[in-house]
Amino acid sequence: MKKYLLFATVAVLVVSVQAQDKSKAVYRDASGNSKIDQESNSALIKQTVVPNEKAASTVLIGTSYNAYTILGDRQNQVVYNPAINTVGFVHRQNNGGAGGSGIISFDYSPDGGANWAVNPFQLTPNLGGGDGNRYPNITIYNPVANTNPNNAYVVVTGPQLKTGTFSGASGWEGTFRSSASLTGANVDEQYMMLSTDVAGDYNEWGAAGLYTAANGVVFYATTNYDNAQTNLVADNYSKYFINKGVFNSSNNNFDWTVADTIIPNWYSTMNFTAGMLTNDASLPNMAWSPNGMTGYMVALGAEDNGSGNSMWRPYVMKTTDGGTIWNNVNDYDFSTDSILQCYIWGTNASNGTIQRPFFSTYHMVDDANGELRIFAEIASGFSNHPDSLNYTFAARQAGFLFEVATNGAGWDVTFVDSILVDDYVWDTPNALSHYVRPQAARSQDGTKVFYTWLSVDPIIGSIERDLPDIFSVGHEVGTGLWTPITDLSTGNNSNYTAAYQTMAVDVIENGSDKSWELPIVYGTAIGGAPLSNGLAAAQWNFIRGIGFNQSDFTQTPLPNPCAVSVNELEVERTIFIYPNPTNGIIEIQLTNVNEFNYTIVDVVGNVIAKEKIVGSKTTINLSNRALGIYFVTINSEKVSITKKVILTK
Repeated sequence: MKKYLLFATVAVLVVSVQAQDKSKAVYRDASGNSKIDQESNSALIKQTVVPNEKAASTVLIGTSYNAYTILGDRQNQVVYNPAINTVGFVHRQNNGGAGGSGIISFDYSPDGGANWAVNPFQLTPNLGGGDGNRYPNITIYNPVANTNPNNAYVVVTGPQLKTGTFSGASGWEGTFRSSASLTGANVDEQYMMLSTDVAGDYNEWGAAGLYTAANGVVFYATTNYDNAQTNLVADNYSKYFINKGVFNSSNNNFDWTVADTIIPNWYSTMNFTAGMLTNDASLPNMAWSPNGMTGYMVALGAEDNGSGNSMWRPYVMKTTDGGTIWNNVNDYDFSTDSILQCYIWGTNASNGTIQRPFFSTYHMVDDANGELRIFAEIASGFSNHPDSLNYTFAARQAGFLFEVATNGAGWDVTFVDSILVDDYVWDTPNALSHYVRPQAARSQDGTKVFYTWLSVDPIIGSIERDLPDIFSVGHEVGTGLWTPITDLSTGNNSNYTAAYQTMAVDVIENGSDKSWELPIVYGTAIGGAPLSNGLAAAQWNFIRGIGFNQSDFTQTPLPNPCAVSVNELEVERTIFIYPNPTNGIIEIQLTNVNEFNYTIVDVVGNVIAKEKIVGSKTTINLSNRALGIYFVTINSEKVSITKKVILTK
């Protein structure tokens, strides 16, 4: 199923959002990933080879003891290397594997995803004296001019669990870094602890963005975490480490160093659970240009740089020399962006006059021009009070998907899609949900970028992401053309079951079915049913043959629907639509007219109501419509104007 980016030809007036009560707010926790799980399992599954499957189908690959391996949106858990046509997926080892659930393994396909070696060997068999490894990243190091997968190396990294020596708290201590030839030779398992908390315990965690740049150097980023919850300013997201690995051909492993240590100055806000202030920040990510010279490290948070801007936004470091020197990119007040002003709700106490864009879940790539492209859910901040910086409106119609791009100097924002369904909590005891989970990829030359996320087929009419499908869109950065938004799950086994989809940064080009095929892995329960228990064994699935062709790049993005001219401001004073936001009933009233026409469309351009009214006012019932934004166009002899209406509950 496809839906098209809405092309608007009529300017739309901003309608301020009325105040919402506190029950409409939700706290956005910065830590994101849970660290507690168990080693129990119910089924022993050890696949070794999966036969060739038809195109646009799903291939069963590895399993894991449970779902606590793939929850993070910033983990690069799928990799594709075009020189050897090899796809890889890293995970905690197959359900029932020797040594327990904390050992990291992987699956790989040396023929572009058709046939897979599943769980061929363990990458972290020794565990480094810790309690287990979690949330792994993967990349492939391929020697110069090599075309034989057997000569390439798999590289993985992720956080290690361990009980603190001094605090006694179980939590994140350091990072595992393991590499091996794809043949299973030269397995090298290393552990690094780069950060120490005030109690004296190691507390590094959050490895993300692992990638092999074009120059053959491997990079990833980590941060720190206060496991004991004793000093959430000094020990929580207070430092970020850019880690660098260089292949040592004499030892057939990697020499690891810290390329840079970044210490931002964050705002702090009250963590009411811990009863203390905490840094207003979160996990890092990284992206690299196709030539390997331009790279970015991003962490979301509220940087206190003296500007007074306390909104959650990207904190960006950039290199242009292959990772030697890193500099902070110019900050930006996203509340001043005209596109975001159109979509983001006003804060609770401002009656719509103050907007606080809140960057939530995201992923990112670096394009052919060395420009960073962040694909993010941006929610509506609830309040600018110092104790409420992490609160957003709970209603999902207050959040949207945007592409946010920067070259290090300016910023550009493009609306992609609305989030019209709630996160679905599929495992209540463990608080696991199907969230929107944006992912980003690019063509090998970086001229095209591709975004995926989880939503539900509109024909279902669901208000939750309970039957998740993988949706996608492509953007050709040179021409500015986009593809239609496409449901990639239609016609394959991921339909209604695609939990925690994760995508490689580099796409497969000139595949058997599409010019650009997206290497995506998603999770189900064993047997293919939807996940229902986070502590039960999970099955991972690779989707073959999905993506886009050149002929799909036909759409232009939605122009700013809130642009207002001076004449339109005069017209606006003669037209009233209220209440707005509404629970379903709206009144339209015009002055000095005897008749008018109205048309209501949703955010993708579908006409849901239209009528000619004899008189100057009418009542419209939208209560049976999906929550979200609608555009009401009014035409009469004297006026023609469009206004935005928000339907909430």
